[in-house]
Amino acid sequence: MKTLLLDDEPYCVELLAHLLQKHCPGVEVVAQCTEPQAALAFLKENPDTELVFLDVEMPRLNAFDLLNLLHPFSFKIVFTTAYDKYAVKAIKYSALDYLLKPIDIEELKTAVQKARKLPAVRPEQLELLAHHQNGSAAHPERIALSTQSGVDFVSVKEVVFCKSEGSYSEVHIEDGRKLVLSKSLKEVEELLPAADFFRVHHSHLLNLRHVKRYLKGSGGEVVMSNGSQLPVARNKKEEFLGKLGLT
Repeated sequence: MKTLLLDDEPYCVELLAHLLQKHCPGVEVVAQCTEPQAALAFLKENPDTELVFLDVEMPRLNAFDLLNLLHPFSFKIVFTTAYDKYAVKAIKYSALDYLLKPIDIEELKTAVQKARKLPAVRPEQLELLAHHQNGSAAHPERIALSTQSGVDFVSVKEVVFCKSEGSYSEVHIEDGRKLVLSKSLKEVEELLPAADFFRVHHSHLLNLRHVKRYLKGSGGEVVMSNGSQLPVARNKKEEFLGKLGLT
């Protein structure tokens, strides 16, 4: 994959180039940039670039602004960032990939493997990214979810419940769709507003707005709007009933 690296810190660019050369065969670093304007010019002149490692926090022109200037484009993106909760949330909501600095070698290898399989970035993903980048939308109305077949854009209020399946998760949508994600249930939970979603069981996260009935028992069961019956863990029962206003 023809790859461009952009980071305003020269050391970070040099280190990333070294790690890619040593640990990621098949990645050809065709440009190393420390100025967003230089990366912008290169990418416009070289539309066959396949992968871009893009630092989020840069002076004058940040990563999100740069992408807006380049759109439309066909390259894959891996963001690199020191932890910034708003930037990371925006990236997650958009189903895009990122690496935290200092970069871990195994995470880098995984990111490259994922980039080979990912579809091209869709305009809707960039719209979500722009919408959430400043932390202005603490509770997202829509999120992007990446599956093996592509990226689905989902209204949060239409998510009925989520179910853990080992290292994967199922997201059950109001219209009957079942999306399978290569994310843990904890990762999915972090994408959804805590005010509306509750973990009733280690394997189930539900949308409180879709609860239709509670069935009594040691922990009990809950009937959802799509007819599914989900177990309530005994140690979650009291808190869950409080959420429903039943205590």
